[in-house]
Amino acid sequence: MNDHLIGIQISKFRKVAGITQEELGEAVGISGQAVSRWECGGAPDVTLLPAIADKLGVTIDALFGRDGSERVAVEDVIGGWLCSFPKKERMDRLCRLIWSSVKYLLDDGLGIPDMGYLETCKPDMGDGLNRLMLSQLSTPGGILLDIHAEDLSFVTLWPEPKAGYAAWLAPKDEYRRLFELLSRQGCLELLEYLHCRKQSYFVAKVAAKQLEMPCKEVEELLNALEERQILRSMELELESGEEKAYELAEPVAFIPFLYIARCFMQNGMNYICAGNYDTPLLQKEKWREQYNSQNTVQTGTNYIYYGNYDNSYLTDDVLAIGDKTAEGEDGADKHKNE
Repeated sequence: MNDHLIGIQISKFRKVAGITQEELGEAVGISGQAVSRWECGGAPDVTLLPAIADKLGVTIDALFGRDGSERVAVEDVIGGWLCSFPKKERMDRLCRLIWSSVKYLLDDGLGIPDMGYLETCKPDMGDGLNRLMLSQLSTPGGILLDIHAEDLSFVTLWPEPKAGYAAWLAPKDEYRRLFELLSRQGCLELLEYLHCRKQSYFVAKVAAKQLEMPCKEVEELLNALEERQILRSMELELESGEEKAYELAEPVAFIPFLYIARCFMQNGMNYICAGNYDTPLLQKEKWREQYNSQNTVQTGTNYIYYGNYDNSYLTDDVLAIGDKTAEGEDGADKHKNE
């Protein structure tokens, strides 16, 4: 790669666009001095090229001195790159791309070591504690929570809303009711079981049989989960009469919820505060009384059912009790774990 040519091209297109070095640097997350170094013979990191081309209104090819100077859609560039991988790998590749770009969220000169992806998310720190290698980043624009390792990786980005984080929190009493429900005997086990089976309706006695719990206790939990809108229900008409059947309303949120809860319960291994940023996340705001309504709990309205989705996130080991399937029951009772 001709580093000097790229610098010359950046300088040319920047001047044509009437953009200063500082403005270009700000657009791609670096300093004006760094842009100056490119134009004096250096070259930007290759991951910055889409953002540079987009700001200058040219193609990436144009930065290399090739023909073409029309505006490039960065989304299309990244989309084309993702499509070069098998579908099963694309989520992981996107997660890696985001992690590799984290350093551009920091002020110039506050770079973090290029750690790449770790071999394991649970390194032996010599203290015998069962901790995950968690990374947390706090910047004036928002927060990031991340684990980047070959055996476990995820990244969550939380840009700060204009109204602040506090404006979008549920009332405190809603959280209290949720956590009280999750702490009840058998509730987490019930949710775990439901995420080990295909997404379909079921009746209480099927879950009770799998969990080896009294049916009445399971029904109480199911009704409480429905009240929290974690489940939804319908009435089935059977020969024996009407019976209530349930289904998960949010089959995706449970795993991220448990992961983030675990992260919350441990000391962060890598906490990065970008720049002189000491503003509290909630900006000293309270959870406002006007949100304190009984109707604030909701079911997500944009759930996309994609591909052959069987909802089996968790290992079947949890169902060691579990070759006891519900074969032979009426209606929604007919279900085998797969």
